[in-house]
Amino acid sequence: MNLVIFSGNLAKDAKIVTTSTGKQFCVTTLALREDLRPEGKPAVFVDIIIWGERATKLAKYLTKGKAISVTGRLELIKTHSQSNNTTYITPRVVVNTLEFLGKKTIESVSAEQTKEDVTDEEIPPEEDVPF
Repeated sequence: MNLVIFSGNLAKDAKIVTTSTGKQFCVTTLALREDLRPEGKPAVFVDIIIWGERATKLAKYLTKGKAISVTGRLELIKTHSQSNNTTYITPRVVVNTLEFLGKKTIESVSAEQTKEDVTDEEIPPEEDVPF
């Protein structure tokens, strides 16, 4: 079974790409850090890819620095550099599920939501509560 679970912060904004056959996907990079890693040791970077309609809907929310958790399958992408005759292998996660982590920031809540007042008429008297 090929199943991975990663959590970290996005290293860059997501980008939507359209294939030659017209299919769309979203790609970005997730920076992984272990809590016990000594200071100064670099994070591990893993590309993540999301296919289909989910990609276009999620891309605008996948911005640099956002904390997320993903599950999916791991692929190893092999590329060959003609300039120095070297083959590179890059890990990539094809995302099945994605969850946003962390607290919602005040800036993301609209002013209308924060200014809503609750009046006494909206709260039922105790004897009307059905339990």
